[in-house]
Amino acid sequence: MAGTKNATGDSVKKLDLLSNLLVINALKKSRVCAVLVSEEEPEPILMPESDAGRFCVAFDPLDGSSNIDCNVSTGTIFSIFEKTSPGPPKASDILRSGKDMVAAG
Repeated sequence: MAGTKNATGDSVKKLDLLSNLLVINALKKSRVCAVLVSEEEPEPILMPESDAGRFCVAFDPLDGSSNIDCNVSTGTIFSIFEKTSPGPPKASDILRSGKDMVAAG
């Protein structure tokens, strides 16, 4: 355990933190994302306008981590929306209906 709780109140494991950093760094470096929302982060991550791409991604970097000690499946889950508003990224860019989703997995 990392000794903290995530945005949804779950106890955070060290593997959650590592997974979160890996996913965030990969998405930031891709330069195709404008907004990132992680279960492990209290606030959305807004990319600088100069680095922002056209997608907004919400994700749980390691879903099922509370069951790791039971030897059950874990994985990353995500949903992707296309940014439709002009200007710099903002949190409202990702607060959209599921019918606007471009992809999920």
